[in-house]
Amino acid sequence: MNHPSMSDEKRARNRIVRRITVVILAIFLLVIATGSALAYVFVKRSVEPIDPTSTETVEVEVPLGAGSGYIGELLEENGLVRSSTIFRFYTRFKNESSFQAGTYTLSPSQSIDELIETLQTGKVIVVPDIKLVIPEGFTIDQVIARLAKVAEIPKEEISEQLSDREYIQSLVNEHEMLTEEVLQDGIYHPLEGYLFPATYEFNKGVTLNEIIDEMLLPTESMYQEYKGRLADSGRTFHETLSLASVVEKEAVSTEDRKEIAGVFENRLNDGMRLQSDPTVWYGTGETSIFTSFADLENDSLYNTYRYEGIPVGPIAAVSRDAFEAVLNPNDTENIYFYARPPREGFPNGEVLFEVNYEDHQQNVNKYRSEWEAFEEANSN
Repeated sequence: MNHPSMSDEKRARNRIVRRITVVILAIFLLVIATGSALAYVFVKRSVEPIDPTSTETVEVEVPLGAGSGYIGELLEENGLVRSSTIFRFYTRFKNESSFQAGTYTLSPSQSIDELIETLQTGKVIVVPDIKLVIPEGFTIDQVIARLAKVAEIPKEEISEQLSDREYIQSLVNEHEMLTEEVLQDGIYHPLEGYLFPATYEFNKGVTLNEIIDEMLLPTESMYQEYKGRLADSGRTFHETLSLASVVEKEAVSTEDRKEIAGVFENRLNDGMRLQSDPTVWYGTGETSIFTSFADLENDSLYNTYRYEGIPVGPIAAVSRDAFEAVLNPNDTENIYFYARPPREGFPNGEVLFEVNYEDHQQNVNKYRSEWEAFEEANSN
């Protein structure tokens, strides 16, 4: 019987040892590779924005002489970086320094590199002295009230300026979009609808005329953009703006605006009156859920129950969306519409469109009590 020699046994052991060594080395390299990959992912994620889509901002005050460690903690506390340690090591690795003291407006949408750049250039927050927010659909009386409040200008002074025919004439001479139409008889406020709904920021010392000029600029820009299409429509800018203001007051959503604009086109083409309640309310100066018979008889050129065609002028601030709807209305057969109050599933209300008056009147009768309940609930 033959037995393996000592050399054969030694070679077998060596093979086993080599295999074990290879396995251990492979595991070690795998651990190193995995760790490196995880570390890379962690660091990469740490330097990227916390929320790239965020629109929020945070005020952060960096004191004089603050280092990267303190700043990193400050940023982490305010939810601007994931790790203050990573921020500290990252700035050291890139040899970033010279951070400027000040109060900054920063956002979770900024990466570490963007935060570093902002903190180095000293782009501190600039808070405007006056912030004027004008929502779409605001009447000029509402604009005056808000402007008087935020700019601390007497309401009487603003009203007087906006009614001054000599001043309005100077604006007509200056702006191509403004014509003598704004000064025709029956107009309540010459610049109604022309002060664009937006957010404006001004510093102390700004004059009333400068504020008005700033609010006219977006409307002038809109006029220049659509001037060619206006010529094709056969209507003046003033007429289009007037009709768009009625659409603005009647609808909330883009689709409803386009459909209502289509309804109004059908009525105008058929020789019907627009019969829009917001035009009646503008003429009376009263806002209500229901329009009374007395309201309908109000002898105002804005009253589209009494007078045919487009109102004599705009009745509210007009958004681009409403203006575009009038220039590009839906091609629809509908002639009537009824707006229901907000409810579950329809937070802005639902507009019911009909071709026939009988069907429309059924909607009115069916949901009038709903309006009454809605008005009562909102009056308490």
